[in-house]
Amino acid sequence: MMLLRQGDRLTVVDAVSASAGPRVHVLYEYGADYRPHASAHLRLLRPLTHPAIADSVAASFGMAYEGQPVDAVIVDRLWRPDITLDRAQRLLEEISRSGARLIYALDDNLLDLPREREDWPTDEHIAVIELLLERADAVMVTSRVLAQRLAGLTRDVHVLPHALDDRLLAGTQPPQRETPFGKRPITIGYMGTSTHADDLAMIVPALRAVCARHGDDVALEIVGVSDEEELGRLLEGLPVRLVSPSPAESEYPLFVTWFTATMQWDIAVSPLRDTPFRSSKSDIKMLDYCAVAAAGVYSRMPAYAGTVRDRETACLAGDDPREWEDVLEWLIDDEEARLAVAHGGARYLHRERRLDRCGASWVDAMIAMTEGARAPKEVCG
Repeated sequence: MMLLRQGDRLTVVDAVSASAGPRVHVLYEYGADYRPHASAHLRLLRPLTHPAIADSVAASFGMAYEGQPVDAVIVDRLWRPDITLDRAQRLLEEISRSGARLIYALDDNLLDLPREREDWPTDEHIAVIELLLERADAVMVTSRVLAQRLAGLTRDVHVLPHALDDRLLAGTQPPQRETPFGKRPITIGYMGTSTHADDLAMIVPALRAVCARHGDDVALEIVGVSDEEELGRLLEGLPVRLVSPSPAESEYPLFVTWFTATMQWDIAVSPLRDTPFRSSKSDIKMLDYCAVAAAGVYSRMPAYAGTVRDRETACLAGDDPREWEDVLEWLIDDEEARLAVAHGGARYLHRERRLDRCGASWVDAMIAMTEGARAPKEVCG
């Protein structure tokens, strides 16, 4: 695969690496604009084109499969915006005729998402997911909890936690508070979409408390929330600034570079409500926050509790806003502790969760899935 720039957009072009290893064709999930979704970049396009992996796995990428001679076809999530059960069945017939194995890539518990959203995924989407799980020779997921949720619905689940592409990351150092114009406020950051407004709402009382106590010494920054009116109601009266990349930097590869080069966050928060869908989520938000060397505070949920070394690489907090307030106060008041947590998280990312560090394990997993070997021990993380 190659990424070609056309004006301010990047276009994915099919290509095959020269590796002598397993051959896979990736049907990445894309939207109505034909652009790969961010999850497709993160989970498949970036890893399988990384030098640590691409030299050992021959990967091609596209929006269709036309019988190319490969060992396996990887189908990503719901594949295409106009997916139907009939279209999925025809794809499976084509893969079966070619003799290739089917690998299904799923990074979220979409089966339980309809409990929280009425609009998506639809009943037909769920039927497609269940069909792909049933027919898959192997399934790759991002968390142990998601693997457990799929037990009994599919044959062979491989847990491949997220890893960030080191080629996209800017330098990682906690920001300096001293500037030519005096000491800047301690910045608490949050990155998320409008679908996570209820998660953020869970800790608003804590944010109000620390902002009231510290006044101009604390500020809030938010990236990615699209519903500004709802956000305004939620955070009314708080010292919050919305930050967005330019349209040219909104697609995942450029967004990561923009985010890691731009954000000057001292503390970053990721609250999650305890629901079946969110309990199966991965720890990707932790990696993003570690990439800007922020001292992270995360919900004490499976997504983070299995990764975080509390008060060493990040901090954990429960559902009670007072617990979030206590942790935030500790990080605000104790600069030495805040910097220690920030450095601890950054070290964890760069030593254990970058693609150049996890490449060999990814290759082993790809070989196992294409050859039908048992799921190996969880890689990375």
